[in-house]
Amino acid sequence: MAREQRRLAAIVAADVVGYSRMMGFDESGTLQALKAVRRNVVDPAMSEHGGRIVKTTGDGLLVEFASVVDAVRCTMEVQTAMARRNADEPEERRIVFRVGINEGDIIIDDDNDIFGDGVNVAARLQEIAPPGGLCMSSRVHDEVRTRLAVPFQDAGERSLKNIARPVRVYQWTPGSAGGVSAVAKPAWPRWVASAIAAAAVLAAAIGWWWFSWLPDHSQAPKVTASAAGAAPFSSSRPGIAVLPFINLSGDPSQDYFSDGLTEDVIAALGRFGSLTVMARNAVFPFKGKNVKPAELGRELGVQYIVDGSVRRAGAHVRISVQLTDASAGKLLWSQQYDQELKDVFAVQDEVTRQVAGALAINLTQVEQRRALSKPPESLGAYDLVLRGRERLLRFTRSANREARQLFEQAVELDPKYADAYAWNARAYMDVAEAGWTEDPNAAAERALQLGRTAVLLDPDSVLGHRVIGLVHLARGEFDRASAEIDRALALNPSDSVGLMAQAEILLWLGRLDESIEASETAFRFDPLPPVTPLLNLGLAYYERRRNADTLRLMTRASERFLDNPFVHALLAATYARLDRPQDAARERDTVRRFSPFFQPTAFGSRFRDPAYHAYLFDGLVKAGFD
Repeated sequence: MAREQRRLAAIVAADVVGYSRMMGFDESGTLQALKAVRRNVVDPAMSEHGGRIVKTTGDGLLVEFASVVDAVRCTMEVQTAMARRNADEPEERRIVFRVGINEGDIIIDDDNDIFGDGVNVAARLQEIAPPGGLCMSSRVHDEVRTRLAVPFQDAGERSLKNIARPVRVYQWTPGSAGGVSAVAKPAWPRWVASAIAAAAVLAAAIGWWWFSWLPDHSQAPKVTASAAGAAPFSSSRPGIAVLPFINLSGDPSQDYFSDGLTEDVIAALGRFGSLTVMARNAVFPFKGKNVKPAELGRELGVQYIVDGSVRRAGAHVRISVQLTDASAGKLLWSQQYDQELKDVFAVQDEVTRQVAGALAINLTQVEQRRALSKPPESLGAYDLVLRGRERLLRFTRSANREARQLFEQAVELDPKYADAYAWNARAYMDVAEAGWTEDPNAAAERALQLGRTAVLLDPDSVLGHRVIGLVHLARGEFDRASAEIDRALALNPSDSVGLMAQAEILLWLGRLDESIEASETAFRFDPLPPVTPLLNLGLAYYERRRNADTLRLMTRASERFLDNPFVHALLAATYARLDRPQDAARERDTVRRFSPFFQPTAFGSRFRDPAYHAYLFDGLVKAGFD
């Protein structure tokens, strides 16, 4: 008799409030709206956080997560996105979810369906959840309360239908205190690290949030079509094949555009040292052939497939791209780009950069989840580095120590693995900046040594040059930092972290317009950046007297980073400039609540030109800081 398959999992049960009523009102419209919500909100979030949709029931979903934290983060992001989406919809057309979350032992049948008491409790919690919010069991709450800085409401013990014992329940809705903005505490900006070295901070969470308001720059820096040379990376790095983009224009003479875009994406992805990208000659024999992803994966020896289409109509082009797990046949990510053809080749270059940057970010997250699910005895050097990177994102002293141990294990397995040294350097930088050592200068020096080792092993290591630049940036050595970051971006113009670092360097040097351009480009690759790059762009806008842009950016940042005092301080100064004293006072009081020892003179003190610092300080004084 076959042994029953069991595992511990986080279970999410969701359904649509008033679904029968909506179907009776407009059956066709409701179905289309629900499909759009799945396509644009729910499914991307599930893919982002590692959720597996077990089954759908017309108006409901049952989803399994390996991580309780991922399950809660994903649900909160979806519910927050739905609240924003529904704000402009008539009440009778709003799609509102109730969600229940539980953790428990599940049974998996031959069809990958799941059963068990853990599933039943999640379903019953969903039934009592507030519309637009979630209910979780105390077991889930105990797992996430110290990891997600969110004040969940204790709803007491509840008797659930057909559940033997009462369950202690906790609730959350997007409008409650904390909201989704507190899902993760941000890292403090570097320019005040010395003033708050003993403060505990957490890194910003990655999600699915596009900066749709950013200006459209048709003259973005171009990507050249030359691939980087081979580097001594672990052979376990993921393989990816970019299939020829399909020309949907109905005009064969337009094949040059779709073929050229394919080649440029191949070249751009080849610059990411963590990927193995199939060359043009390997993929173009599949042009026009309808081959299943699993067959392509076996034929080409890759785990992932990128495919897409191009449709040109007059002066307009629409490009659709998707990333698929070849072995599972599962869509991991998709995106659509719409551009005006002012300059056909400039458009091609810009889309190439966006596609390559977004693909690399999403693929790294997918690979990281895969590495975390592997048993320790099967880990190679590449997987150890991915596990270490995941630890770094937690931004705690103990997680950082674990990360450094993992990177060192990777070096033992592969002494020529440049990325292992570079990521270890990044870890030592965090040690220095967060005050997790009695000798931060020694930690910074260790970071620099490790970064130089990475570059020595692989002179074309984007990560190596980037991390050396970040060490110099943390030390305030802007010219040295600029040289290293420029080298990293020359090797890979789609490197969003490098662009954010470049933007910070340019900000403190006073080259504000260049800093703004670098930030806005980076955010198109990584639409949910950490708090420091957001503050850097906000400061650049502020110093450029672009108060409306500063206000818009910092308001959105405050939704994600509710308790970051620097976000609220910049909002206070901006409101003061806009002659809105009541709003300025409210933000000033928020700063004092979150950071009683906030020092206005320290904020922005890294500007090389004292006039910029003076203008910021004057705005803070107008807001009531002293």
